[in-house]
Amino acid sequence: MRKKKKDDVGSLDSLLDTITTVVGILIILLIVVQLGADSAVKRIVDEKKEENSIELMELAMKQFEDQKKNLNEEKKRLQFQQASQDKDQQKLIEEISELEKELSDKKKGMPPAPPPLQNLRQEKSKLSNQKNSIEVKFRKVKGLLSSGTAQNSKSMSKDISLPDPKPAVPGSKPFRFLCREGMIYPIDESVLYARIKSVLAKSGPKPNKDGEYDSSVFINFINSQKVSTSFFTGKVSVDGGKVMRFTVERKRAAGEDEMELVKPSSEYLKALAGISPKTHYLLFEVFPDSFGTYLSARELSNGRKFPAGWKPANRSNDWWGFDWGYRAKGRKAMIAARTKTKPVTGKPVPAKKPANVLD
Repeated sequence: MRKKKKDDVGSLDSLLDTITTVVGILIILLIVVQLGADSAVKRIVDEKKEENSIELMELAMKQFEDQKKNLNEEKKRLQFQQASQDKDQQKLIEEISELEKELSDKKKGMPPAPPPLQNLRQEKSKLSNQKNSIEVKFRKVKGLLSSGTAQNSKSMSKDISLPDPKPAVPGSKPFRFLCREGMIYPIDESVLYARIKSVLAKSGPKPNKDGEYDSSVFINFINSQKVSTSFFTGKVSVDGGKVMRFTVERKRAAGEDEMELVKPSSEYLKALAGISPKTHYLLFEVFPDSFGTYLSARELSNGRKFPAGWKPANRSNDWWGFDWGYRAKGRKAMIAARTKTKPVTGKPVPAKKPANVLD
């Protein structure tokens, strides 16, 4: 019984050795198979990468060739367009040169340049005055013909008095008119003087004990007030003798032309109606462009028996200065200095003759 048991143990050892050997072989085979599979996979992957790289390279080359073709086509198109533009520009340059030459030839054959715009405006104003004068005369002639009154040639014409000055009636006052640019402007200097005197009394600068004013303060105040009438605005300046000189600046649109002043409601006739030939005489300052207007105004004043005079004017400003008694500081001292240096002759001072203002 003991011997049999020992034989059974020996047979199991052999089986165990055999199984171990088989397992080892299987492990070795598994390892070999695994290594072969990894190599195959790596080889397949490498081959695929190479195929993809070739395809990508071919695709990139194809796109490059397409872009190169497009760029060449665009280059040809731009070259053609540039050539066409150069051709058009050259054509335009040639046309401009021909036009400049044609213009130069035409300029040579043109008449002299027209007169300046200012001359044309003066000529227009002159023609307008002549037209208005003719229309006034036409209306007068028409009225005379319709009334059936016989008129001789003398009554239908205007008397023109050349300046032949003589003194005004003692005690009479002047009433002035400005005739300029075909218009007449009445100025009642007494009204303007009264208004300037009023603004000075209310808020103006005050004189010193000698009745003299600071000239700069006085001038700035008066000119800032813009004292005016319907036709003129007053301004002031100081002359070399320290006398405040008042001038007037006309309001252009306020004047009346030759046709307007003869109307019953005209400002000119209102001015004449406000004064009397017994207390006033008329003074007309007439610019060359307003002689027809003056003649019509003078005819109306002559019919109302106003003594009058006129003088031609040809200056830049509207009126010479009025002296209304205002003096600048230093006037009294200046006069005193002149009196001291003036030699005494002992001869009486001759009486001052009245001004010749009427014709």
